[in-house]
Amino acid sequence: MNSTRENLVFVRGGKTSLHHGWLEGPGDRNWDLIVSQWIDDPDIGADGDLPISIDKGTKWDSIYRYLAANPDVMDRYRYIAFMDDDLVFTKSDLNRYFEICKEHDLLLAQPSLHPDSYFCYAILLQCKGTKLRFSNFVECMATAIRTDYLKSFMPTLSKVKTGWGMDRIWTVTMPDPAFRSAIIDEISMLHTRPHATGGIYKDFAKEKMGPQDELAALVRSYDNIPDKMMVYGGIDNQGQRIGATQTRIANGISLLGHSWRCRDKPRCFKSTIGVFLRALTEVNYLPKPAVPVRQEGILL
Repeated sequence: MNSTRENLVFVRGGKTSLHHGWLEGPGDRNWDLIVSQWIDDPDIGADGDLPISIDKGTKWDSIYRYLAANPDVMDRYRYIAFMDDDLVFTKSDLNRYFEICKEHDLLLAQPSLHPDSYFCYAILLQCKGTKLRFSNFVECMATAIRTDYLKSFMPTLSKVKTGWGMDRIWTVTMPDPAFRSAIIDEISMLHTRPHATGGIYKDFAKEKMGPQDELAALVRSYDNIPDKMMVYGGIDNQGQRIGATQTRIANGISLLGHSWRCRDKPRCFKSTIGVFLRALTEVNYLPKPAVPVRQEGILL
């Protein structure tokens, strides 16, 4: 392969995958595409730039096996975005996603969620008052990871089956985590499927995988894992760095503005209250590095 594009989009796709739409429209891309399939159907990933990967596993253990077998991929690209297949994106937004990650030297990021999305965490909904918010939480749905950090995270990824819990730890398992992870508000993605309704959850049950157990085990293996999802600074729409209080006020105002249209209005209101409270009570918060737990001299 002779591509000179800096970035890679890795989508875990099935027959209803929406990734085909990401390729539409004029202009070039700053990203290549690879489709990882749990179904052996060549039509699903035929529009990819890299050969199709067939793996019957779940999203994140399939990702680990692919990267372990093809480590040169992490040398070839600056960022890899690991995408679910039920997201509506434009080509230009994906281009801009990678540009923003590079501009702000982020190790970890995700696009914000369009307010019409199905969501679990209201803090991830797009904030109209900011270009990005620095956050101690980045969800697994469409995460972009800088490949030097991804290499260091591979030992943890090797222990993952369901993927639950990674979003709690990977923003702080770097040596200096402050201002290295962000929710990108300049762009947004539409999440089209309700939480825990994809076929993967049937696979979890069939394989007797316990997502909650995996989450708890990952969190227990470190000290200093944040117990609250928080934004603690941002970049405003004029491109200026703003502090925690200003970012949270902008976030709260935006959540109030979205609340009438959100699919889960009570959760949106609850998050709005929490964001405003933390604007007063967590002014000086910055994430600290997670410390691996040792038990009887053994590093977990």
